[in-house]
Amino acid sequence: MTRNELKKLWFSIPKQVNKEEIKVIVVDINGGFYKVITDVKGYYSTASHYVGENVCSVILNRIKVNDGVNDLSKYQLIIK
Repeated sequence: MTRNELKKLWFSIPKQVNKEEIKVIVVDINGGFYKVITDVKGYYSTASHYVGENVCSVILNRIKVNDGVNDLSKYQLIIK
């Protein structure tokens, strides 16, 4: 299959019209990392970050400070 055929197939997949927005921060205390998941109408994004032992304080500071790009205060926080 060529690149153009794959692209045409990918963009022909039906999209959800009434999609529920998901904004989640998953913190793994034992592993020392957190994952930010954003699944909204316009795009899907996920990013994992390794911090170490002080992962809770780092993520709480990121939630408090709004960097103008992502307002993490609107995200659901899950701690494992």
